[in-house]
Amino acid sequence: MKLSLIPADPKLHDTLLRNLWQFYLYEFSRFTRDTVTPSGRFAETELDGVFSRYKRHPFLIYADDAVAGFAIVDSGIKSHFTDSVSVIYMYEFFILAGYQKRGLGAQVATRLFDQFPGHWEVFEMADNLAAQHFWRKVIGRYTSGKYREITLVTADGFVQFFDSGVTTRKTD
Repeated sequence: MKLSLIPADPKLHDTLLRNLWQFYLYEFSRFTRDTVTPSGRFAETELDGVFSRYKRHPFLIYADDAVAGFAIVDSGIKSHFTDSVSVIYMYEFFILAGYQKRGLGAQVATRLFDQFPGHWEVFEMADNLAAQHFWRKVIGRYTSGKYREITLVTADGFVQFFDSGVTTRKTD
């Protein structure tokens, strides 16, 4: 499967990203209990400004030239969880169901870790066991197990902390 990770362009990809966002929020609603608006759509307020917000990087994910998901990375921001003043945060990450469990998500995550070297933070909700399993496996493999995880009682979830870059990456 040929993977492409394309920076999203507001003129070309706003509608596509908003459509994918609906699938993402649908999947997440099993944990958040979010409901749809009277028009039958989930709120898109978190996407407002996604293209213009400083240090936010939206990407579209393609598998064999077909849309397969998206990722949004925040770089060089203050940590949501520690006193660190410059971290890279996986803001959102979504792979369409038909592409899950085929290695695509791990490939995308690895490319993003390589593309944004530095101190990473990845958060999963406590109820989202599949996400916890995925991120622990991917980050564990990427760092050869050299990451730190904390439980956040206040945010009801888990955060993995690790450094990315050529020196930390496990080679096959």
